[in-house]
Amino acid sequence: MPTEQAVLKGRTVALGVGVWARKHGERIHIHITGSKHFHTTVTNEEGSERYHRTLFRSLRRLLLDNGAWPYGREGAETARKAKAKSAKR
Repeated sequence: MPTEQAVLKGRTVALGVGVWARKHGERIHIHITGSKHFHTTVTNEEGSERYHRTLFRSLRRLLLDNGAWPYGREGAETARKAKAKSAKR
């Protein structure tokens, strides 16, 4: 449950956001509540179209602080290298 409230003025929208990581996955899921059209993921794997190192790190810390990170505490903040694609001959 959110513990803070914001006073909104002008052209501003308040959003409810769900954030989670699935075990055996390498992505953090982000979902805006109340919308059927907003679900995305972020990863720390370089080369991925979903790569964003600082957003991944910040969301990972949020999940850790709230007991919702299903992995160990070490190593997940660092950027991962994309898996090498096999060369076609």
